[in-house]
Amino acid sequence: MPHSPPSNTASDFHSLVPAERYLAAFLVFAFASGALAHTLPAVLPVTRYTTDGLLLVLNGLLIFSLYRRNGDVRLWRWLFLAYAFTFATEAVGVATGAVFGEYAYGATMWWQWLGVPFVIALNWCALTLATNDLAARVVDGPLPTALLASAVIALYDVAIEPVAISLDYWQWADNVVPLQNYLMWAVVAFVISLPLQWLRIRYRSPLLPVYLFAQLFFFIVLNVAL
Repeated sequence: MPHSPPSNTASDFHSLVPAERYLAAFLVFAFASGALAHTLPAVLPVTRYTTDGLLLVLNGLLIFSLYRRNGDVRLWRWLFLAYAFTFATEAVGVATGAVFGEYAYGATMWWQWLGVPFVIALNWCALTLATNDLAARVVDGPLPTALLASAVIALYDVAIEPVAISLDYWQWADNVVPLQNYLMWAVVAFVISLPLQWLRIRYRSPLLPVYLFAQLFFFIVLNVAL
């Protein structure tokens, strides 16, 4: 099975079927409107507590769309194992503080087990797919792609952290995000990215850059506004 060659996002976008185009528009609308809603005090109490549901819908639709486009059942197997590994790492991290540093999830993300929101691991899996798609447009080969994707997701987390803290997604001990957090997210992303690349699982889609940058827009706007 050949490795997916680098592709051009703009030209790829024209290959989207109508359902994918609607989903792309929905992703942009959801993150843009979400950024606006979080800056409006009148609706902020409601918006903050719909995070779990919205992320579940967005990530679920995105991953299902990736499967429909590529038809590779191994994507579901990868997702199951990547989710389990990521969730377990988070659970150990919350319980011990030895993985990412001392932190705890807040009440904003209310559907939790072992102190970890169920949707968090799913969101990290979706972001890992998106950063792998981005990396595969720049470099070739399983190892370079996985390494670049893991570095990108660690940098991405730099934009996430201030907003997540402000919205009480999670809180850090002494209100300081340790460097350990970014390093370990790069490690976690690498561990789940390498089999994705090494096994040549088909997952790529022009929707992934849309998702990646729409969510990044959300965090950039709120970094400025909050």
